[in-house]
Amino acid sequence: MFINLTNANPEFRGKPVAIRKDLIVSAFGNAMTREDGSVDQITLIFVPPHGSWEVLESYEEVLEKLNSPN
Repeated sequence: MFINLTNANPEFRGKPVAIRKDLIVSAFGNAMTREDGSVDQITLIFVPPHGSWEVLESYEEVLEKLNSPN
């Protein structure tokens, strides 16, 4: 089962990303300072050993999707 999220990385911002729910180890909200000095409020999704993803959805939205049976 996958959750559908929105990429927050500046290079792929706004692009959809699907991540398998059973592979996610942790998620947390964070303020991310970008190279241009701007600050984004994002959620980081950690999926070892594959890496981590920055997404635009709030921590609460991600948690709701993870807890959803769909």
